[in-house]
Amino acid sequence: MGLLGVDKAGLTERRKQFLQKLLDLYRRTNLPVHYESVAQALGVSKWTAYDMLKALEKLGYLRRDYAVGRGEVGRSLIVFTPTAEAERLFARARASVAAAEEWETVKAQVMGVLRQLRGMHPGEAIQQLLRDLPHVESRVSFCAHLLGLFILHVRGLGERTVRWVERLVGAAPGAEMRLTLFVGVVSGTALQTLGQSLSTELADLVGRFLGYVRDLDPREQEMLGRFLDSALGEVM
Repeated sequence: MGLLGVDKAGLTERRKQFLQKLLDLYRRTNLPVHYESVAQALGVSKWTAYDMLKALEKLGYLRRDYAVGRGEVGRSLIVFTPTAEAERLFARARASVAAAEEWETVKAQVMGVLRQLRGMHPGEAIQQLLRDLPHVESRVSFCAHLLGLFILHVRGLGERTVRWVERLVGAAPGAEMRLTLFVGVVSGTALQTLGQSLSTELADLVGRFLGYVRDLDPREQEMLGRFLDSALGEVM
């Protein structure tokens, strides 16, 4: 059972389709929806729609009510209203899609920056990214940009070091551990090559990165982990 006693395991894609359609119809009028309206909208029989909505009711996504039909005095109609859990379900789905779209944009931006800076001296490229990083707002974007900074630094250490880092990070269990290990190892060498002021700034950014990664959800950590693997493969 999930929140509010909702059984997430029973929500098949087919049932989700009916729930989405009922939500769409409900939002147009803000009135309870008769199962025949759902049937017509999806091109199925009214009995199929009724059985589906009953199942969704049992799962906690719909609430049953009764309404008097127009011109049918004394005869009540079974209608359904989405519960707060149904609203939350699709709000989470919309947020997930938005997050995935945002990530594709962030990834393209960072990879573009890495390719653009590839021809620069690693020290100059790192200083450019250090100037840009404080202005990055979202946590995932910040982490991706800092990973990009350290990938540029590794590039300057030579192919042998890149391959060693790849093997070391690849052996770590879980995305969070891989990200933390990569930044910890590479920042140690970067701090030795930068001036005092830049070292202090970089140390602050690394602390911010570690806090962000710890608080990201597992899906976001996995996205960053895959980005790291891909970017390391492109630096040489």
